[in-house]
Amino acid sequence: MNSKAHFNPKSKKQIITFIIMLIVSIIIVVASAFLSKTITEKEKQTANLDSFNVNITTPIAVKDNDFNVTGVENAFDEKGNLVGYVIKTKTIGYNAEVPIETATTVTKDGKYVVGIDILKQEETEYLGVRIQTDDFKNQFKSRKLPVASSSTIEKGSKVDVIAKSTLSSNAVINAVNDAGEYAKTYLVKK
Repeated sequence: MNSKAHFNPKSKKQIITFIIMLIVSIIIVVASAFLSKTITEKEKQTANLDSFNVNITTPIAVKDNDFNVTGVENAFDEKGNLVGYVIKTKTIGYNAEVPIETATTVTKDGKYVVGIDILKQEETEYLGVRIQTDDFKNQFKSRKLPVASSSTIEKGSKVDVIAKSTLSSNAVINAVNDAGEYAKTYLVKK
């Protein structure tokens, strides 16, 4: 009996090709993850968001606008340097009778969200009220503007909406974007 009868020289080449393709794929995935992490860290360093600290705010006049802005404050660090703006907005969520009031802190160049706060809301109990949780609000920290729902194809830094509370979540996303647009239009020195 011939021992070479079951050996196919093409199978050895196919196995080697498969192994090489697998190794190259793994290298590409690891390199992509590393590159993404590096780019995100460089963006944060560029914006200096890790050391962003507001010591005092002072109110400034709100210009007539189409961004639903109700109040603006300059944000200063402990040395008295302008570091950003706190922009208050009103937006409509699920409860159309009572607007959601937000405060969004953006960098002085208007490119990044430093943080958000929900000042007032009367959204649905157990669902919409979760826009006030730290889990939801912390998603906005250090995000490049504009922000967008992770469930859409819109361009922007992605944030997750609250399940079964998309109207309330999207209202907050719109408020943050309105604050960013107001900053770029009226506050950022060009």
